[in-house]
Amino acid sequence: MLKIKKVVSAPGKVLWIGSYSVVFGGISHVIAINKRVRAECSDSEENIFETSYGTFKGKGNELIESVISQFEKLGIKLPKLHVKLFNDPEFLINGKKTGLGSSSAATVALTACIYTLLYNELDLDRIHEIAQKANYTRQKGIGSGFDIAAAVYGSIIYRRFNDINKVDAKIEKFEIGKLDMALAFIGESFNTVNSVSKFIEKSSIPLFSKIMKYIDEENEFAIRLLKKGRIEDAIEHLRLARNMLNNLAEKIVGVKIENEITTALEKIAEKEGALFAISPGAGGESVFAIGYNLENVIEEWSKIKNVSVIRLKEDEGLRLET
Repeated sequence: MLKIKKVVSAPGKVLWIGSYSVVFGGISHVIAINKRVRAECSDSEENIFETSYGTFKGKGNELIESVISQFEKLGIKLPKLHVKLFNDPEFLINGKKTGLGSSSAATVALTACIYTLLYNELDLDRIHEIAQKANYTRQKGIGSGFDIAAAVYGSIIYRRFNDINKVDAKIEKFEIGKLDMALAFIGESFNTVNSVSKFIEKSSIPLFSKIMKYIDEENEFAIRLLKKGRIEDAIEHLRLARNMLNNLAEKIVGVKIENEITTALEKIAEKEGALFAISPGAGGESVFAIGYNLENVIEEWSKIKNVSVIRLKEDEGLRLET
């Protein structure tokens, strides 16, 4: 049998604008980063899935099965596959996920690898649609899909889809540019799905909706300013949005998305020259810093026990590898 092989990679992400509010239709900005998941696919005599989490024969793990099932729902009969799906090491430190989007990047990389094996083209829109549906099914409808979209298209301004069948998300490519970025991981993974579920439970409260509207307005102002290159002005609006989100989380939802460690790391970062530091995504497990020069930030963070520092750069979206 003549073996055909395709290799693709998809980036991880940092959601630094739109935490939680993106779930409720708010605007967000997601930065695609240079920590990637690579997928290599070839036809085979049996299904073999080699991953960062072990090797599976026959059926894969839940993530792999969610992607395979989406192709099957489209009426596509897949050949037997030998898949190698491996993450850059920064996605997992001491057995804990660092929150950089390994699952979404793996979903996109696997979808793209199979798609290019079948059709010999990298159709971003079609791959995005299939990967979003696989992710939505696996997460049982929790989440907004910003991470899948960034893994396909790169850094984007994003508003979630209203209808998963149409995948009618609003997506605009927008790169943040050549700024220093770093992440401090505190060593404990945060249960994103559980926290988002608690926000959803409280979303019918009128005050919840009112505060979310204010948060989204501040985020919109910030993104408009970013487009004009006025990052320092944009950050003032981001601070307001974050303060409102922290209050909403604690007083209405009943969860804390910041803790003593993340708060301390943010203060260190901004004292040492970061333009802005925030616990990204669902919060609670890391701090993301952005600025013109973060060497002092990285040096000070690195002195703290049990904190792992990851240097980040903005990166492109889904790509074929040679």
